[in-house]
Amino acid sequence: MKAKLLLTLLAMAPVGMAIADEQSVEELQLRCEQAREALLQPLRDAEIAKCKAERGRDPAYCERYWKDFGDASRLASGTMKARMFDDLPECVAAVKAKQAADK
Repeated sequence: MKAKLLLTLLAMAPVGMAIADEQSVEELQLRCEQAREALLQPLRDAEIAKCKAERGRDPAYCERYWKDFGDASRLASGTMKARMFDDLPECVAAVKAKQAADK
């Protein structure tokens, strides 16, 4: 009976560790997004304010146009422009954790 229980627990351990790894990856990704947003929000707000200050601009247009400031985007050449602040320590750790979890 003890042997069956032990084998069952050992068989379940990798699954449990995978779930824990997945949670930590998600947690790291969340921290990355929060850190990025903390840096992007003032820049985004400044661009929206500058846009609204231009004569004849619709404030709703300015908010829509600048809402994704700092995100990845496709350039006219077809290549991708990387999103801003992906080099933060939180984001680097999240990428490394994701790569380790995918192995």
